[in-house]
Amino acid sequence: MTPVEKKIIDAFISRYLAGGTERKSLRLRSVSVFPGFDTARPDEKESFLEAAESLERKNIISLKWEKRGKGERLKTLTCENIEKLFEESGRKDPGSEAEEIRRMIKNKRHEGNLFLQYWAENFDAAEIRRGMDTRTVEDIISLVEIFPRLPKRISTRALSVKLYRDSKRLEHLLDLVIPVLTQARKRGIEPPDLLSLERSLPDTMISGKIIFEYSPDDKNSTPPLVNAAGIILGFPFSSAEKITRITTIDQKENPVVLTVENKETFYALGDPENYANAPRYDCCLYSGGFPNRAAAALIKILAASGFDFCHSGDLDPGGILILQNVHDIAGKPVTPLRMDTATFDRYLPFARPLTREMLRQTAKIREDTRAIPGIADLIRRIEETGRGVEQEIVAW
Repeated sequence: MTPVEKKIIDAFISRYLAGGTERKSLRLRSVSVFPGFDTARPDEKESFLEAAESLERKNIISLKWEKRGKGERLKTLTCENIEKLFEESGRKDPGSEAEEIRRMIKNKRHEGNLFLQYWAENFDAAEIRRGMDTRTVEDIISLVEIFPRLPKRISTRALSVKLYRDSKRLEHLLDLVIPVLTQARKRGIEPPDLLSLERSLPDTMISGKIIFEYSPDDKNSTPPLVNAAGIILGFPFSSAEKITRITTIDQKENPVVLTVENKETFYALGDPENYANAPRYDCCLYSGGFPNRAAAALIKILAASGFDFCHSGDLDPGGILILQNVHDIAGKPVTPLRMDTATFDRYLPFARPLTREMLRQTAKIREDTRAIPGIADLIRRIEETGRGVEQEIVAW
């Protein structure tokens, strides 16, 4: 195989692996394989065309020309034999490689490890296309096995050096395995908490005259944290997950929390001096867009503590999806504030245009979310105008 043939084959394989789904045929435009064809030297053009024709004679690809007859401009290259494509490259096709890795996971897994058992049964070619290979899977298996014994007082990058002699290796493994962990959890299998190793360091902020209660450990009872001044407090996930209950200082029977999408608005609404002008909520939580693990932990605790929920965010498809996400985490109704057509129309002159991709996000908004008073009308105005209003420009 010539270097140019290899370049063409690698282009097809890259497209196949990036596709995300099984495909029986692939078509590439000539210009995508050889972008500088028009300005290339004659010998380079000839080498490219000869390589394409050679692969066609091997029944690996077929060629389509701009005009009749060979020797004219090459338009597209098509491969309808994916297995032969990988065979020619000397690589295993994703299906075969996935089968080998499934066997490897089964052979390596310890008895009683339900997550590895699940992975062994469900590992497929899609994982290969996402970037998994034998070495990666072996490293993840070893991480799962030693996770309960990992040292606690060490940063993620330092741990990566200790385990793999590569400061970025652990981050790469986490990026690849997170979808697997998520799917396992959806199937009712609790995977190891590898997310605790992420370098994202999730945190959130909350304000209000509230009391945070903690579960006692084996030796001592942790006294409650009383936020008597109602000031803004920050909580990393490691602290948020230790809170067991949140109440208002005045022990209000039906307190209300306002979750806020954007930081600038949170600082304005979360200031205790503003509470007198905002009687609808007793505390204010920064969601930071889609809630991270720290924000989600507090949302769950607030819900379990009897708080009702309001939410304020961008008046666009993403903002509505964040409201929907807060509802899913809280497991109870969420009332939108300043997310209505009146606010939208008032700030429409200052709205930003939305791309087609942004507008397509409305398809992810469920019927139960659309049924929230005012949301269906807001979606209609967003779609009619193709614009969105950012929360930060809305005055309270």
